[in-house]
Amino acid sequence: MTAKIIAVSNQKGGSSKTCVSMSLAGELGSQKSLGKHGNRVLVVDADAQETAVAWARTAPDSKPFPATVIGMASYAGKMHREIQRQLENYDFIVIDCPPSVDAITSHSALLIADLVIVPVPPAPADLWSCRATLALIERIQVINPGLKAVLLATKIQRTSLSRAVLDELATFDVPLLRSRMAHRTAYQEAILAGTTVAALGRDARAAANEVSALVDEVLAILGGHHD
Repeated sequence: MTAKIIAVSNQKGGSSKTCVSMSLAGELGSQKSLGKHGNRVLVVDADAQETAVAWARTAPDSKPFPATVIGMASYAGKMHREIQRQLENYDFIVIDCPPSVDAITSHSALLIADLVIVPVPPAPADLWSCRATLALIERIQVINPGLKAVLLATKIQRTSLSRAVLDELATFDVPLLRSRMAHRTAYQEAILAGTTVAALGRDARAAANEVSALVDEVLAILGGHHD
């Protein structure tokens, strides 16, 4: 079967796009070791800063990151054509989009995505920028009617502001995922180690459970595992 394509997009920087992309890809790529179906996963780093590429490069040679990570920002508006060449080689392709809805690479990613995840931290500015991202998605859905979109609450803390943002997100036309990613140091530790939060062990169990729940929910939206 051809790969399912998941884009992670928000026009604002600092929304945890790369963290979501790499956490999702790492969990999907690691599932064989967890006794589940093994997946071939590609992460396309569409951001010129190549944070996802740097994350994977940090991994030790003895334990590489459990997904292939390549930079494709230079392909710009032709990126979707290059990704289409990889459809038969992977089960899942995760695209880490740049922090701009005006970037032609963001358009290119959404043209071929099956699902776009919009991560939104609990801040008013992020809520406002989220609306611009959703407007772009709505325009792209005219060309790519199969594109599904969901919101993901990120950097959540036990504060009244986080609760207020979650309440606001629930009123949007685009569905809010039940799973969410809290503000945890484990995610930063995973970046430094070039690995996933699940590989960090007991101290990162809460973060690992969040990522596992996110993957389960995403797979349900996409129709489950590939055979």
